[in-house]
Amino acid sequence: MKKITIKDVAREAGVSVTLVSFVMNAKMGANGRLDCPVNPETAERVLAVAKRLGYRRNVAAASLRSGKSNTIAVITTDISNRFFAGISRYIEDKSVEYGYTVLFGSSDESVDKLDSVMDTVLAYNIDGVIIAPVPGGETAIRKAIDAKVPVVLLDRDIDGLEGVGKVLLDDVDAGRQATELLIGKGYTNIHMISYDLDISSISEREEGYKSTMSNRGLESHVHNVPYGASYLIVRDIIQESLKNGAEAFFLPTYSLAASTLGALKSLNLHTPEDVAIVAFDESDIYRLGRTSIAHMVQPLKQLAEKSVELLHSMIDQNAPASKIILKSEVVAGESIDRNYKK
Repeated sequence: MKKITIKDVAREAGVSVTLVSFVMNAKMGANGRLDCPVNPETAERVLAVAKRLGYRRNVAAASLRSGKSNTIAVITTDISNRFFAGISRYIEDKSVEYGYTVLFGSSDESVDKLDSVMDTVLAYNIDGVIIAPVPGGETAIRKAIDAKVPVVLLDRDIDGLEGVGKVLLDDVDAGRQATELLIGKGYTNIHMISYDLDISSISEREEGYKSTMSNRGLESHVHNVPYGASYLIVRDIIQESLKNGAEAFFLPTYSLAASTLGALKSLNLHTPEDVAIVAFDESDIYRLGRTSIAHMVQPLKQLAEKSVELLHSMIDQNAPASKIILKSEVVAGESIDRNYKK
């Protein structure tokens, strides 16, 4: 079958190749019509002819001509992670408003894989990239910066990295809020189970916990576990902590919360009678147990939309990189209620 070209569309529609090019490369305007210097009725006729003939726009060729691909990349650490899966969905939805196609990739917390994914997306002549960096990932990110590709860091910060936009959660405040929530309920022997990852979001939540405990004259207890640790490791920490008088736990990620709930079930322990819990992120499992789980919620939709908006301004308007900080919210639950009765 003969490949349909832009010349075929122009001939069939009775217009010039240049006019067809204007129509096929135009973005949709706010009024629902193509944003191009072509009569709307003529543009509709060209689109109808292109659809009938089965014409497909050559994105690679258009990218070479214009210097833009209308494509952005989003590199998370693990797109199957609940947080990044949710935020990626919102990023894709928001990107459509600006006419962007989105390429997704995961680094799996690996510097080498991040470097490889970055090489791949840059080869597609992307217009910009949103990235949740991994420890030691500065070199990979600088590849994009050196290629004059705008970069927005999402969720995680890298100190000293200049020329990049940043959309972050106030993680110190999130750790403070979670700890204050427990202290406000009368708990004083509060422990934190955390990952031994050198990433800003985790370390800042720890900072918020520690500073709040110190300001209240209370002792901090942070138990670090490897990323992806099984609930068996968490179970051992819980058992040892309870022997030492632990009354409550702050769990700064969903995966740690899930592991902790699994460990408590295996130990036949309950919240809040045996131990209080404040978890992180949103999940149905926080409402499915015998008691609801108090937790901190990150504004996923805001984080996603602000990231796309900032990246678009850097791409389209050559706007300077800026930093946006968002706040988390507390969702109350029975897991911290000292007066709870079954």
